[in-house]
Amino acid sequence: MKSKRTPYFYTLLALLLPLTFSIHSAQAQNPEFPKPSMPKPSLPKPNLPTPTEVKPPVIKPPVPRIPNATVLRPSAPNPNNPRNNAPVAHKYSLSPYPNLVADGNGVIHAPLRQNNSQSLYVWPKTIVPKDIALIKSGALDTLARLAPPVEIFNIKHSEKAFAVTTQKGYELQFPDNAFADGLGNPVLGPITLTVQTFQSKTDFASALLSSSTSSGEALISGGMLDIQAKSGNSDIRMGDGKSFKIIGNNSSDSRFEEGFQTFYGVAGDQTTWSETPGNGGGAGNGGGGGNGASASNSNNDALSKNATYTLSLLPITRAYNGVAQPLVVSDYDRTIALSNWFYQNAKISKELKKQIKRDGIIFPAELTLNDAGKIVAVRLTDSAQAKNSLVSAHFESYRKLLLTAPAARFLDTLPQPKTVMVRFSTLNENFAGTKQIPLPPALAGVAKMATAQDGRWVLESYSTQLVNCDRFAKFPKTNDSITFSVDHAKAVVFLNFKSYNALLAPSSTRIQNTGYQYVMKQFPVGATARLIALVYNDQGQAHLEVADVSEGQYHIKNAQQYPLNQLTLKAAFEMMPMDLLTTKK
Repeated sequence: MKSKRTPYFYTLLALLLPLTFSIHSAQAQNPEFPKPSMPKPSLPKPNLPTPTEVKPPVIKPPVPRIPNATVLRPSAPNPNNPRNNAPVAHKYSLSPYPNLVADGNGVIHAPLRQNNSQSLYVWPKTIVPKDIALIKSGALDTLARLAPPVEIFNIKHSEKAFAVTTQKGYELQFPDNAFADGLGNPVLGPITLTVQTFQSKTDFASALLSSSTSSGEALISGGMLDIQAKSGNSDIRMGDGKSFKIIGNNSSDSRFEEGFQTFYGVAGDQTTWSETPGNGGGAGNGGGGGNGASASNSNNDALSKNATYTLSLLPITRAYNGVAQPLVVSDYDRTIALSNWFYQNAKISKELKKQIKRDGIIFPAELTLNDAGKIVAVRLTDSAQAKNSLVSAHFESYRKLLLTAPAARFLDTLPQPKTVMVRFSTLNENFAGTKQIPLPPALAGVAKMATAQDGRWVLESYSTQLVNCDRFAKFPKTNDSITFSVDHAKAVVFLNFKSYNALLAPSSTRIQNTGYQYVMKQFPVGATARLIALVYNDQGQAHLEVADVSEGQYHIKNAQQYPLNQLTLKAAFEMMPMDLLTTKK
């Protein structure tokens, strides 16, 4: 019996046949998109354990979390193998570079402003990781409660000279156009300045500051300040060649003495000091340093055979209230950043690219513009670089090229400047992967010596962040070392002098079989001091150990133990009698 097919069947068949044909045709024309094979679904076959294999679930207790805190998860230390607890080398954290793009040659340029949220460029800071056991012990929190307050100053017109005075009487005097972003471009308008003043040795200890140089020499401090500046939410620094003054207060520590000079913080387990900014400095928790010039740059691909290098013009912007605007030119019917225009028109030969060192050196220059924005003069600002750098042999051609550029302007409503600082650089194409963004050589040589004003010292500093008025200790030193040992534990150790405003950190740390030994070499002949140690173990238990040290008693074995709290810490650092306090049982 023949089956009857309805008209609907033939209608459906007529619709499906062209569709099937078109699918096969598309597959034939696009072989790179083959028809996926659909495996047949199969039900999983679980291995059901026998009754003897069933184990009760292990319920882990919840881990307490601090809001907005970074949770460190290092490997568990072994108390029987102290090498697992050796000091960790500095690591670097690279902040993101917002809205930066690379052209076809791998060169990073500043894009045109897309929206109101485009912020300043930022630069990486050295982050010194703290021992997880030290954090767990709460010793750092107890120290931080002794810290002096942070004062906040809101400056409306940072492009104009201004001065602020702290509650402790320190005066900070800033010049016109004092601040710049991470690439050295000017910052205008409102900024926020925060200042924390460290004057007593209790203040020093609260932030793990010492009175030692990074090479272990003893310093006598006249006062330390941590100065931070922000435009919007972005960190800013002193502009190229700019400096500001710090005038001491009327306390005895601010009395001018011969030899006082500017020192800059070097981040570490305990902050030490350097005569020039940028020597390992960088703000971290409990430590910091100046944002000075860096003459070299360490790249992850420095040995890569495929790495390409060129000469470029760094992004040129200026910022108002945290929003950066590029310097642009109108080339035919398009608006383009001057840095992009330079690279598209400059002839960077292959021979020059091969000669360029892989270190990201900066070559600052100054452009002079007329009222219409036309570039009328170009000069390198560093005469030594102009004479000896790679730029010197080719600079004339680059100067002539910039003189032919269309009229330049910033994309903002502020008055157009007469001069603009620009920076040539030998940055490679892996700019975003560099560990440290190179900064212009804004300073050189030793730190500025302090001058006197009304009997007080006056510093001149090229960098904000941690700045110290110090002088080298001239006292005769013993040849023997002071040693302090801990067993199955570690310690944060200070040497506190009674007659000097100095709080020294250990010169070296020796790893022993079952613990650590801390060595201090800078002990003055005839001086009295107090060794203060915050001792902690891998379980996060901590206590305070104190031993008074005099000449001839250099090896500390039986220090007196105390509970670690604000009372015992303050008594120890202020050289109070410790026999009035309850000892640790």
